[in-house]
Amino acid sequence: MAQGDHLSLGIGPALLYSDNSGIYREFKFKVQPAITLSINKQLNEYIGLRGSVGLQLLNSGQYYLELPKQMVKWGNKDQAFAFKGQGYFADVMPVFTTNPNSAGMMMSSLQFYAGAGFGVMYAQRNQEVLKNGLVLNDLLEEGEIIKSKESDLIPYVPVRTGISTNLNGDWDFALEFVLLVTTNSEVDGNNIIDKRITVVDMSGQIQFTVKWYFGPAW
Repeated sequence: MAQGDHLSLGIGPALLYSDNSGIYREFKFKVQPAITLSINKQLNEYIGLRGSVGLQLLNSGQYYLELPKQMVKWGNKDQAFAFKGQGYFADVMPVFTTNPNSAGMMMSSLQFYAGAGFGVMYAQRNQEVLKNGLVLNDLLEEGEIIKSKESDLIPYVPVRTGISTNLNGDWDFALEFVLLVTTNSEVDGNNIIDKRITVVDMSGQIQFTVKWYFGPAW
């Protein structure tokens, strides 16, 4: 029976939505890998408490080299036009299973779950800022690119929803959709807030997950 205490390991593609992480209207952005290790303590048949740690690679690409006026605008305010690094994250959240196993009832072959919580991300990056830039005829004629190593500790709200197998054994498999909504616009070294959808930085992930049960089932 599923729904017991378990460990899970997930890996899959991730996308960062931030000021300088891509030109989304032209579908120019980097998809990077992310990995998550979690432990789940089942509190009752419906609700578990889950703690997670993970890593997402971050890479804005060099797409804004095509938009030198934007680079100059950001550089005049000491904001990065490109960056590359890692985001280490840790969070805790309650997870609600919509169709748990119940005594005397036939088990569903699939279970659906969702949850939200609170976490902290430590973002490390090598960033690039254009200083003293001059654009003529849409071409960058002058300027100096300043490279630096920066880091930020950023609170975020994790939202996870997924679908899991419900096998008679110690192992299950899940497809999980993850949204990490930060509380500011600092992940990318650029806080001008030119984003169209939201003022904060966000990470979206798709995780292919393996679960191993080590406790009694409900």
